[in-house]
Amino acid sequence: MKYAKYLEGFSVDGARHVYKKACSIHLLKKPSIHLLWAAFEEQQGNVEEARGILKTLEETIPGLAMVRLRRVSLERRRGNLEEAEALLKEAMESANNATESSFYAVKLARHLVKVQRSLSRAKKVLLDAIEKDQTSSRLYLNLLELEFNGDVTQNEVEILACFDQALRSQLPLESRIVFSQRKVEFLEDFGSDINVLVAAYEEQQNLQKESESLKRKAENGYDSSQEPDGKRQRVDDASAAAANAMTDMQANNSAYNYNWYQQQYGGWGQNSWGQYNQYAQYNQYYPPPPT
Repeated sequence: MKYAKYLEGFSVDGARHVYKKACSIHLLKKPSIHLLWAAFEEQQGNVEEARGILKTLEETIPGLAMVRLRRVSLERRRGNLEEAEALLKEAMESANNATESSFYAVKLARHLVKVQRSLSRAKKVLLDAIEKDQTSSRLYLNLLELEFNGDVTQNEVEILACFDQALRSQLPLESRIVFSQRKVEFLEDFGSDINVLVAAYEEQQNLQKESESLKRKAENGYDSSQEPDGKRQRVDDASAAAANAMTDMQANNSAYNYNWYQQQYGGWGQNSWGQYNQYAQYNQYYPPPPT
């Protein structure tokens, strides 16, 4: 990689030879150098070559998000927005699990609203994804961000509907408590009806009491091993789901944070989805290349 970079300043053909030899002979499954080669060819104006490099890499190492997203970004830079959308849809539909599908759904929604300027289509993508994966707090958070794109005084009904959808979902109790707290905060800051605020506060208190009751049972020596195997397994599964959802909520905390919102919220643009949190801690979307 250092040699190829060095040669770029002297000989384009020499650098290309280094990349080609490395990627076709020595480093067939090292994504980083393939991505550099594709970027190099795109810089030289050889877009078709760059496309071929990325497609071949994806066929060699299927399932890498970094490669699919690089293909999407290449098409977006070339103005092929429909192809970029199609690549994201294909990735979403062929995903190996719900988590992966939800990841690409968020990417597709952002592409639709930020690049293609279609708020309604972006919202539909997220709503459809939620129907398939009702335990992903990231989907609900991004749907809320989408609704916050407009005037919060005009979108109050839609925003509250997002909160209610999350609260009625199969999210773990801990996650629903966080959503209920944020609903109360939203109504305190922007709500127009005191009755709705009071009802939201009571709902939040009930969820909190339910959580405290479960904690007391654990502290008093409640032994789940005495439960039937089927029930104990459901409890274990719920605990694992709660842990995953809370981790997901923490990862998205910057994408939906009221303290930050009150200071510098400026719409669903670069300040919220881009500059502030790099798409909810962007680096988590790029797993380290295999060694």
